[in-house]
Amino acid sequence: MRSRFKSTVIIAAALFAFTPNVVDADGRTTPKGLSGNVTATIPLEGVFKTSDGLQMRAREVTIAPGGRIPVHQHVDRPGVAYILEGEVTEHRVSEGKTVVTPAGTTVREQIGLTHWIENTGDKPARAFVVDIVPVK
Repeated sequence: MRSRFKSTVIIAAALFAFTPNVVDADGRTTPKGLSGNVTATIPLEGVFKTSDGLQMRAREVTIAPGGRIPVHQHVDRPGVAYILEGEVTEHRVSEGKTVVTPAGTTVREQIGLTHWIENTGDKPARAFVVDIVPVK
């Protein structure tokens, strides 16, 4: 089952990378003015026996000044949070450390992490969060 999940990801990546020019020949199918970089990765090898019952979720989260995401564990829910604006303080309980994460950086939420996040600033903190969660 794990190989089926990995195969699905590989096939999706291949289709994205090698889609033939199906629109027209004027260049709309060729990337232009595009840039990007990987800000975080979390290895998934051995994490899931199957992808059945799971979904990849993308969401925007806003934490008001003085607000917080309460303590929680990432048992079977890896994720990444890219801080769009503001700044958050992440308390990584399972690692015994506190990390201040400003806009333009990424919080890695790997399997086994116990943490909570707060906004100690005076303006809202916004993050784009992608994680793998059970389908509800």
